Amino acid sequence: MYQVNLEELITDLKRHEGFRSRVYDDTRGIPTIGIGFAIKDLELDEEVCNLILEKKISKLLPRIFSKFPFLKDQPNTVKIVVINMCYQMGVSGVSKFKNYLKALENNDYITAAAEMLDSRWSRQTPNRAKELSEKIKSLAS
Repeated sequence: MYQVNLEELITDLKRHEGFRSRVYDDTRGIPTIGIGFAIKDLELDEEVCNLILEKKISKLLPRIFSKFPFLKDQPNTVKIVVINMCYQMGVSGVSKFKNYLKALENNDYITAAAEMLDSRWSRQTPNRAKELSEKIKSLAS
């Protein structure tokens, strides 16, 4: 269709634009990321979003398991719920759920589920909190 050496073009653009992994303001003050991608013009298809999600998770997992070493001995459901919460609130945010984490560590899933709902997080995202709390509660024997 278009007669252009794509490889040469990409090499040129990368050299001129550079790469930045975090948002920055370009020379006109427009928030930009990556290889000159203006945030206001950026459109991401689901495939790209899935790749970004996988990258984020792969960086997040070592931090979570390092911060909460008891998770390695927990059922998969607990791991998924804690990771889900860390994805939303960050590891430091979940770290503030002291009673919840202690209950999980002690396999007290009823208390852990109740602690999840007794939080500002639960009031801010009630549907997510209730669903995740029910998952934890379902582990109680």
